[in-house]
Amino acid sequence: MLSSLHHPNVVSFYGIVRDGPDGSLATVTEYMVNGSLKQFLKKKDRTIDRRKRLIIAMDAAFGMEYLHGKNIVHFDLKCENLLVNMRDPHRPICKIGDLGLSKVKQQTQVSGGVRGTLPWMAPELLSGKNHMVTEKIDVYSFGVVMWELLTGDEPYTNMHCASIIGGIVNNTLRPTIPTWCDPEWKSLMGSCWSGDPQERPSFLEISQKLRTMAAAINVR
Repeated sequence: MLSSLHHPNVVSFYGIVRDGPDGSLATVTEYMVNGSLKQFLKKKDRTIDRRKRLIIAMDAAFGMEYLHGKNIVHFDLKCENLLVNMRDPHRPICKIGDLGLSKVKQQTQVSGGVRGTLPWMAPELLSGKNHMVTEKIDVYSFGVVMWELLTGDEPYTNMHCASIIGGIVNNTLRPTIPTWCDPEWKSLMGSCWSGDPQERPSFLEISQKLRTMAAAINVR
């Protein structure tokens, strides 16, 4: 799947090597100097200002718009799977990585099951009511990624799995939004993690909204 993808915001695939003595295979991809966005955010002295936050969010949205255009559902979108180069002199660069759980959508839906990482999983993946889900599960995850970008934290760190699952499925649990969050970011984030998949925007709409927010503060 990776070898057929070519987009500036999706990590480039170079090939496969025999990784270990048992002949296990490993993918070789382009090198992103700062590793994952999660690794970067965990460094206490690293705060991401509003400009960089918008650029990273736009890059991730552009990459996801491309994947969805190819009928690929990622299933595990989170900061740990976004790779970054924060040292570029002009602007930070973010690319979608780790398509290990992704699936190709044949019609309007794709078989789900419990796939992904709990705090980023949409209610319809956890409810067990329907094995089929849409690409909007990635939009839900993107809402949580926006929160990670905003706060630098991981969601629900002090909660037990059962409480997290119950809260997400019942739509009573979402990450706590800081009071200082700008209204446009808050509104887009909230629409992304809506309990109703049909109410979530597409990545085309997300990209357009982020572009408008970026233009308002002259981000290029």
